[in-house]
Amino acid sequence: MSRLLASRTAIVAALEAGGINAATTAKWSAPVVLVEPGDPWAGVELSLGRRRTGRWRVTAVAGRADTDGALERLADLVDRVDVALLTVPGLELPTWSRPSDIQLDGASYAASSATIQLQTPTLQEVLP
Repeated sequence: MSRLLASRTAIVAALEAGGINAATTAKWSAPVVLVEPGDPWAGVELSLGRRRTGRWRVTAVAGRADTDGALERLADLVDRVDVALLTVPGLELPTWSRPSDIQLDGASYAASSATIQLQTPTLQEVLP
């Protein structure tokens, strides 16, 4: 498995271990955290011994945006995601965007997105 996909696997595993529903495809149901490639997706940090920096866009999607308490549920989900992400070595906690509504099948859901960075091992550390 590539270093980038291994970093996504670590993020998803941490979320799921924290009791958070995580998805990497378009098939999901709220509450959920979507984990998608960030932009830029990957880079090399020469100052860190050519470590690959992978960036993943995480989107916390709470319940329906038009219901009472949607913002509170979203804030709670973001807090739970931060706690789960603290268990992933090399990951920097994200700065979350202002809450907004996203559309799915004609319904609005409260959501907030962030880009997280994860330093992966150097090629020398993973090659035999």
